[in-house]
Amino acid sequence: MPRRRHLLAAAAGLLVLAGCDAAAPEPDPDPVRVTWVERSLPAPPGAPGRSVVRDATQCGDGWWVAGAVFLDRPTETRDTRPALWFSADRTTWESVPVDARTYWGRRAILGSIACSRGRIAVVGARSGGAHGNPRVTTFRIDHGTLVDVRATFVQYGGVTATNVGPIAGGPEGWLITGNRISGPGVWVTDDPREFTRVEGEPGLTDDGDLEALAQGAGWAGDEWVVVGAGARTGEHVNPDPLAWTSPDGLRWTREEMPGADGAQDVHRVVSSEDGRLVAVGRDRGAFAAWVRDDDGWAEPVNFGRIAEEWRGAPYVASLALTPAGVLATLSTGDHYELWQSDDARAWRRVDVPLEPQTAGDHTLVVAGGDELLAVADAGDGGHVWTGEPVAG
Repeated sequence: MPRRRHLLAAAAGLLVLAGCDAAAPEPDPDPVRVTWVERSLPAPPGAPGRSVVRDATQCGDGWWVAGAVFLDRPTETRDTRPALWFSADRTTWESVPVDARTYWGRRAILGSIACSRGRIAVVGARSGGAHGNPRVTTFRIDHGTLVDVRATFVQYGGVTATNVGPIAGGPEGWLITGNRISGPGVWVTDDPREFTRVEGEPGLTDDGDLEALAQGAGWAGDEWVVVGAGARTGEHVNPDPLAWTSPDGLRWTREEMPGADGAQDVHRVVSSEDGRLVAVGRDRGAFAAWVRDDDGWAEPVNFGRIAEEWRGAPYVASLALTPAGVLATLSTGDHYELWQSDDARAWRRVDVPLEPQTAGDHTLVVAGGDELLAVADAGDGGHVWTGEPVAG
């Protein structure tokens, strides 16, 4: 088994051994109050089924929610189809036409969406094939219709594949984070009709002793930043936080982040209005936020707690800059929570109308933008809420 497989397995279970070493977070402060109003998503045209949601963003003239339809009457070859919704005001939503023509594109669950220069790009996947691995497809908007992008099998799969993660957007285009056998890899483009795969690049490639795993990315004013973790040979249960930076998505430089004894793993990163970077991930038995300013990365600040017993893996589901501050949705391993911070150093829990149990088909995500939008799925269909912070 390649070394990369060991680190992927460790990423899912690294806190089993290290949870007891967690820095004890302060008692939870009073939660942030938000008035949430649920909005209705129309059923997409086509074969009927349960609509699910996975991600959302503000882009162009409005808001977008990405997901899929789980068919009421699945066949031997198809049980899902991609779905996308749009709203100009967060209140009234319409289903976006989908014209998927590739085999896996017609079956994809849209899991990640990002904006660049007023346009969206979407990443979807569906497990299948001889080994049951996720088959990745990217999508773009063409004259108001969501269309899939044809790609060779080795673009996202092949013998050097490990996994494909979320997509991020910036003024230069889009970047998909993932991992290859050689180490972290990315796919970058300024046009969603085609992505350039970057793997085996010296700044990303494992150095023979360090085995790294990339988890997410964001745009930091003048460069891309990828975050994740890395472990030296024989230390897979105790990875350290890592970041990688690039001016163009092609040339990369590894950047050390302050760590601690025990397991740490960074999942999401976002740029704040004052130019600082905020990254959030797991820190032993809790979650943590790292902040990078002109002096570099500061020591992490712990918040939240990871459940003692898991229904699924704990992780950071989303991180977004909003009018209410920086918002992060977390899977504790038992259920999802929403947390808020004004400065990424002090965090407070946010009341939300739904905290789904952690499970493969469940999620809670907040979208970055000019106003508050949250989407969630507890296995009973997709939910969308608009939010207004309550003063005081």
